[in-house]
Amino acid sequence: MKLALPAAALVALVLAGVAAPAQALDPPEVVLGATPADGNPGPEIPTKQDKGCVAAGVLRDSDLSQVPPPEQALDLKRARALSTGTGVTVAVLDTGVSPSSRLPHLTAGGDYLVAGGNGLSDCDAHGTLIAGIIGGAADSADGFTGVAPDARLISIRSQSGAFETDMAGTSDENVRLTLQVRTLARAITHAANLGAKVISVSLPICLPSDARVDQSTLMAAVAYAVHVRGALIVAGAGNTGSSGCEQNPAIDPGRPGDSRNWRDVKTISTPGWYSPDVLTVGFTTANGVPMEDSLTGPWVSVAAPGTGIESLGPGGRLINGVGEPGKLVAVGGASFAAAYVSGVAALLRSRFPNETPREITARLTASAHAPARGIDNSVGAGVIDPLAALSYRTPPQPPTGLFRWSALPMPKPVRPKDYRPAVIASIVVLLAVLLGVGANYAGSALGRRR
Repeated sequence: MKLALPAAALVALVLAGVAAPAQALDPPEVVLGATPADGNPGPEIPTKQDKGCVAAGVLRDSDLSQVPPPEQALDLKRARALSTGTGVTVAVLDTGVSPSSRLPHLTAGGDYLVAGGNGLSDCDAHGTLIAGIIGGAADSADGFTGVAPDARLISIRSQSGAFETDMAGTSDENVRLTLQVRTLARAITHAANLGAKVISVSLPICLPSDARVDQSTLMAAVAYAVHVRGALIVAGAGNTGSSGCEQNPAIDPGRPGDSRNWRDVKTISTPGWYSPDVLTVGFTTANGVPMEDSLTGPWVSVAAPGTGIESLGPGGRLINGVGEPGKLVAVGGASFAAAYVSGVAALLRSRFPNETPREITARLTASAHAPARGIDNSVGAGVIDPLAALSYRTPPQPPTGLFRWSALPMPKPVRPKDYRPAVIASIVVLLAVLLGVGANYAGSALGRRR
């Protein structure tokens, strides 16, 4: 695949593939087709860094010597007694990850923003925070430990607030969004081919429901990663304060046949709306209270804590604030809830290596602490319970009503072949033969005596 095409040529290519807006929003169908192309990582259109890197540090009056609230709420110490993520590779598709001694299992996966980059550079601090939550190592100087500290991490930089694409020749927002979708699709395909069994996409792309954005490449990448390569994709639901993420209307409980309000969706969160093939995560407080700025939608599967976040920043320092120098704000949002779920998914895939992505999803959704109405567009099946998910002897069924459709159903377990009928039939035939031979012999012997 050629990279860094002339901007005008690629914009024309993108416009040619942009789909017309649909008249009504329906759940998307994931269809397995041809294997998506996987070239070397790199930008399709040249990018440039037009903003400085964010500052990261510790908020005033913070005590980082204690175990962070989300880790306490999820009882991760007991969960890690059952699994630590050994043997599982988690791909972090984010803003890049800065290497440090507290990320001992981190490897480079590629860069879709900078030609020749390896993904181990993070100007936003976001990807490093995500990687730390998923697989950061413990340190005696503080109370923080990643969910799955023995998991292998692959960093793939797929987006950044510090870089801008050269969109000379067009100001069409749909073209920009289509390019983002194509980049994410390439990154997911690449992560799957690198052997990732969990793919973390904590930062979704928000699209207006009537946007003319072609998502066929992303659908193909999701289908390939999940149903061919066996990867579990975990996506953040999104935050309403982010670009283009307008909150969706609440569920109308009186509407029959549309219990999760697909009809009134204003904002699509992708790849999360490809649920159940993608496990989509909303965020709550550490105490499980849903946050108003967590983007809701009929595709939200589960929730996890997204406040009180502490994790690794540049240089491996433990941080809980990002922003401008002297103006740090608390780290939080659906991205970090998705990171916790990605880490727990790594624990599950390590403990149950032969289970499919759907079976791991069933463990997480069936064991979640359900909201009052049973299923909710803010938290889905509810806040995850890692210890309970790890404790099922066999995969449970997901809660009724959580998933409306399934274009590619989970394969039924193959029963071992039952050889008993054949064995019994063989024995019967053998006995018949022996009896026949015996009868003939007896008859011959009697004739000779006479």
